[in-house]
Amino acid sequence: MKKKLLNFMAGSLMLTYSVSIAQPTLTATGINPVIGDNLTYFNGNYVSPGSSGASQTWNLSTMSGTSGGLITIVTPASTTNGSNFSSSTVAGENVSSGTDSYYKTSATALQNSGIDAGGTLITFSNFEDYLHFPFSFSNSYTDTWAAQFFSGYQFWRTGYTTVTADSYGTLITPNGTYTNVMRIHFVQIYQDSAYPGFPYVITYNNDQYIWYKEGVHLPIASVYNLTSSSGGPYTGGNYRSGAVGINEVSNYITSSNVFPNPAVDVVTINFTLTENKMVAILLFNSLGQKMEINQSTDGFQGLNSIQLNVATLYS
Repeated sequence: MKKKLLNFMAGSLMLTYSVSIAQPTLTATGINPVIGDNLTYFNGNYVSPGSSGASQTWNLSTMSGTSGGLITIVTPASTTNGSNFSSSTVAGENVSSGTDSYYKTSATALQNSGIDAGGTLITFSNFEDYLHFPFSFSNSYTDTWAAQFFSGYQFWRTGYTTVTADSYGTLITPNGTYTNVMRIHFVQIYQDSAYPGFPYVITYNNDQYIWYKEGVHLPIASVYNLTSSSGGPYTGGNYRSGAVGINEVSNYITSSNVFPNPAVDVVTINFTLTENKMVAILLFNSLGQKMEINQSTDGFQGLNSIQLNVATLYS
């Protein structure tokens, strides 16, 4: 999102930071996938999800990964089997894997409404709630859901998902650092049942941690541990390419850092310029609203530092 806020105006550089002075809250506008979005995930090894609680730092930098392909958010009708998911509002199309994921988005929830796994269609009769909105630290809910698919036999999948915002803080991935991140503890308990002449049931337990950042559609990273009655455990993780946090740079900024974040009084912003520029600092809260603080200064080639007093922003 911040890249859209980096603009060149009348030969001057506008540098903006989203500095949070409160716990992050996930909203439908900031998290729901939007048609036209493009993102690439890297599939990697399992890394410890770290601790829960306030103001955590999680380090997933050792997660080595291989590209899972480009995912494009499109209309369900534009996909091969979109007619089978008519209640969905958007679809994530991954041409490389041949998998399309379908979602129903609204102001109150992001729901899993179906999957086309290379022609195996998992259709939901009762959608699975991925997230509720708004969603803040310590919020939690449990949702029951149901689906069916055909794989040699007709299968019925039923289960429940418990979703808890168990922590917030800073996330470090192989592709960048993200601040003001919310971690979601996502637990799925479900079973697949069929009757190929006799009762056949497979049970699953998916214990997963997912990191979201308000303003970045869909997760920025996750790790999972899946066990089932047919095998496992199956472990792994993924992270998206490119950083949208404090490491973002423009054509004239080679590095940047903001600290402390969250802050209670003074925020220090360090940045390195490749040329002499006028720098305008705009401050946004965790909801994306512009705060009543701004500061302009001449930025000189090399390392620069600016301090902002944010104590007055507390109500």
